[in-house]
This record gives sequence, structure tokens and C-alpha cells, in this order.
Amino acid sequence: MTINRQSEKWITAGLGLVALVLVVNMVFRGKPAPNQIKGATAAKPSTASPKKEQSQRAWEELTRYDPALSLEELKSIQERPEAKLKRNPFEFVARETSAAPVPDGPAPAPTTPQPPAAPAPPPLKAVGYTQSGGGPGEAFVTLQDELYVVHEGESFAKRFRVNKLSPAAVEVFDETTQQTIRLPIGG
Repeated sequence: MTINRQSEKWITAGLGLVALVLVVNMVFRGKPAPNQIKGATAAKPSTASPKKEQSQRAWEELTRYDPALSLEELKSIQERPEAKLKRNPFEFVARETSAAPVPDGPAPAPTTPQPPAAPAPPPLKAVGYTQSGGGPGEAFVTLQDELYVVHEGESFAKRFRVNKLSPAAVEVFDETTQQTIRLPIGG
């Protein structure tokens, strides 16, 4: 697509005009520059201390960034006296330790060690039972992610043996811990 020279000049002039309007708008309608604020405060005869003048300039600078800032509230907070701390929160202080009380009378007899607690039962779960044609029943038992179809008297998972099988529960003997575990069907 070719644009003739005449229309190219008009487009360039139009873009230049738009840029000029934007610059003029920023200059006259923008927020006052920090040097304008300083000049305004410096023009007044000052009877305040240099510290107050500095804080006044800082406040004017703050309102330039956040016009919704409540300067009166900020001033009242800044004019409050500082709280006197009883201790330095950044200083490490050793705790005072009191001597252990000396017991009166004879020393207590040493206690016998408690026997170790029984191991937790394995994560076995009986999930179902079926009996077909009057034959022996079979149960579905899960151990972690494995599903076993078991019959009465069978061993499974290299450590369990089914002692008793009924529609209500499965009785399993754990050969490693020598415990009998009763698993309700569906529970």
C-alpha cells in the first residue's frame, strides 16, 4: 500500500499536533512539581523552626502522592509523646532460673519401665461377601491398594490367615504379631 507524499505530510502534522496538545495539557493540568511547592513555602516569611519547615514540606510531598491522606490525623499521631519502653526488645536477656527445690523425705522409688505398646492393627478392610449355590463363602479384603478374594482357612498377603468367614464379619489371624483381627463386612 502506498501513501502519496501529500497525505503523509498531513498525517505527520496531525500526529505532531496531538503530541503538542498532550504536552501542553500535562504542563498546565498536571500536579504541581516539588520545586513549585518548595518555592511557595519559601516565599512566605518563616517564623517557624527549620524542623517544622522540613516537616511541612514532607507533608506537602505526601499529599502529592496520596490526596486522600488525612494530614490532621497524621499530625496528631506524630505529635504524641513516644512510649517509654521498659526493656529493649532487640536485646537478649538471660532468664533467671531458680534452683530446683530440694524434696523433703525419702526419694521416690524408681518406676518400672512400661511394656511397649501393641502395634497398630494393619490397614485391613473387609469390603464384601458372597456365597454362590450353597457353597463356601468368599470375602473381599483390601490391604492398602491390594484386593484379595479370600476363603476360610486360606492365607493371603504372606502374613494373614482367614480363621472364620461369615456374612457379617471376617476373622483374620496376623502371623507376624500373633493377633486375631475381626473385620466387619462393609465397615
